[in-house]
Amino acid sequence: MIRKLNRREFLQSGVSAAALATWPSWLRQAHAASRDRVTIFHSSVADSNHPYNHSSSPIYGNWQHVIEPLIEYDVGRKDFIGVLAESWQFQGNKWVFKLRKGVKFHNGASFTSKDVVFSVEKMRDEKGGSLQAPNFKDVSEIQTPDDHTVVFVTKQPNAVFLDRLDNRFMLSKEAGDKLGDKIFDNLVGTGPYKFVSYQRGGNMVFTRNDDYWGGRAAIKEVIFKKVTEDAARLAGLESGQADFINNVPDHEVARLKKHPRLRIDQVEGLRMFFLAINFAFKPWDNKLVRQAANYSVDAPAIIRNIFDGIGYPCNGPVGANVLGVDPNHKRYPYNPQKAKELLAQAGYPNGCDIQLYYSGGRYPKDREVCQVVAAQMVKGGFRVELISQEWALFWDKQGVNGGRLPFYYIGRGSLTDADTLYDQYFRTGTTKRTNYSNAEFDKLIDEQQRTPDTKKRVRILQQAGKYIMDEALFIPLYNLADIYGVTKNLQWKKRADEKVKAWDMKV
Repeated sequence: MIRKLNRREFLQSGVSAAALATWPSWLRQAHAASRDRVTIFHSSVADSNHPYNHSSSPIYGNWQHVIEPLIEYDVGRKDFIGVLAESWQFQGNKWVFKLRKGVKFHNGASFTSKDVVFSVEKMRDEKGGSLQAPNFKDVSEIQTPDDHTVVFVTKQPNAVFLDRLDNRFMLSKEAGDKLGDKIFDNLVGTGPYKFVSYQRGGNMVFTRNDDYWGGRAAIKEVIFKKVTEDAARLAGLESGQADFINNVPDHEVARLKKHPRLRIDQVEGLRMFFLAINFAFKPWDNKLVRQAANYSVDAPAIIRNIFDGIGYPCNGPVGANVLGVDPNHKRYPYNPQKAKELLAQAGYPNGCDIQLYYSGGRYPKDREVCQVVAAQMVKGGFRVELISQEWALFWDKQGVNGGRLPFYYIGRGSLTDADTLYDQYFRTGTTKRTNYSNAEFDKLIDEQQRTPDTKKRVRILQQAGKYIMDEALFIPLYNLADIYGVTKNLQWKKRADEKVKAWDMKV
């Protein structure tokens, strides 16, 4: 077992100094946030310059500085609002969008319906590296009656299409026609910032778009640096090299609140954490083993002992604020003896060996969480091997999205509708993340996706949730608070979707 250094040990070890010495000079110079530049140390920054080669909420926030969606979900309103689209209508098996007029790309080209078609085709290009194609699996045709109208034709009425379109960003067709395969080397969008540079490993630099259709941002330059170690982000914030960090460890909150130059901003998050099960691997094809695993994991204890009680256990397959939640659902209670009995019934009287994968540094205290999960599951009769991978490998087609990992710790961000989780992880053929397939469950998902009446949809989603719990298709854990460390002179709009938007910032 590898023990993680605490902050004091990290600073005393000299690792921080060595790491800081390799950073560019502008990152090593202590400064307060200014109108010229804000530096953000973030645990989740894009691992490539391909804006569709991911499906991660924080990374959507990175790219949205440069490229924008048609619509986005407003957590406060609990509804979708327009960005590049002004209005939309659900008409049977069609969704009709009216585009905002007068919007210009960074290269001066006008934004039109042709750019939407071009961008969606890039998103559907799995061979070209996109991981966002499943969002358009039901789209049979895209019509462009005029420059400012786009019609998505679906194979059947799709009541949840807006959710699929959320975080789908638009590129310039003119730039694509000119640059070809090199379009991602210099992204051209409509956003409040222009692309400056990307360095593999996570450094991203954007500069203000003074001609932005939505009004000029207050901050001129924004720098994202990927820093996965909690201690390194804290060191950067306290030394003045960073103006803003995410994933502040809960045990550091009280101390940082006393800091004269810093403050803590906290918001209940929309990311649900869970342990995913891949049905292509034994012993996970056995329902008794899956039930035993659920009885072996004590999520409330993890919240109490690792997150200082700052968290919200999931009593069913989704959290309390998600559309489709059923308050009557109950999680499997922690009962390691029951787990051992179920394993024996499944043919494992002496326990069984499993591997638990995770990406260390991706999520708050993920190493500690997985170590505790492993220790809990040992009491339930499982022998657990922990395997940490870099996010790029973990999330790629060699890992989760290729259906290659048998059992893994993951978070699903911006989860506002149960359909998003159920379709993505359990509906036949949507993704390979769990390789689950069941015709009865598929019928429920298909039915609610065709149902425009929200109350009826919720009832169907609740039936699907009951099925998930009865069959123990995964191990739901919790939602956490998103905790940010910020210099006191920097104002910003807190969000529950993990996006950090520099155009919402001012000094």
